[in-house]
Amino acid sequence: MKLLVGGILPYVVPVVFVAALAYKIRAWMSLASPAMTLFPACADGQANCINTAQEAVFFKSLFQGDKVLWAFAWAFHAVLLLVFIGHFRVLSGAPDALLRTAGMSEGAIQAMSSGAGGAAGVVILIATVLLLARRFAIPRVAEITGPADYLILALIAAVIITGNMMRFGSEHFDLALTREFFAAVATFSGPAQAKALENGAFVVHMLLAFMLILMIPFSKLLHFGGIFFTHQLIRKN
Repeated sequence: MKLLVGGILPYVVPVVFVAALAYKIRAWMSLASPAMTLFPACADGQANCINTAQEAVFFKSLFQGDKVLWAFAWAFHAVLLLVFIGHFRVLSGAPDALLRTAGMSEGAIQAMSSGAGGAAGVVILIATVLLLARRFAIPRVAEITGPADYLILALIAAVIITGNMMRFGSEHFDLALTREFFAAVATFSGPAQAKALENGAFVVHMLLAFMLILMIPFSKLLHFGGIFFTHQLIRKN
């Protein structure tokens, strides 16, 4: 398992992800313009871009159609962004440098990280569970939900749970070990022997995360990129 998570997947997953994403983008760009629009076309290109940005950031159409789902979905994506920022901080340390420049002490930075990270882990898990429960509870949603949809949400929940286990577990995982692990991956210096891989929760968390990343180009998870192509396309004159 250490060899798989530390020596194989860190190199295979990025290659597959980038190649599949490039293929998808090329396919989107080759789509022909439809003969008719599904929505009223914007007056000009600038208005079209603003409308697309509103859809991507605020989920404008979803808000107009289902406000309850909008609340769950927007909360999930907003906290997900915070989680990505937190992981970027762990890997690069760049945000810490900016906060020190702003005058924050090391203790204040760590306290803010611990509080915000713990809250984000709880909130995003609740949002995921609610989105999953919605697919079971609402008949019209259950009818259009396939096994892949349940698998994706279950995998996301598993990634979140294992991440929370590292944060809230009896033996708190040292985040510095994560930075050391990815430094070893980047420099090809024996990541399979990294000390982080001695922690079972970290190994499972990384395995599930790699699986989730592999699924992105081949599933509905790619909607975060597709919206910039399809939304512009269906609004063309």
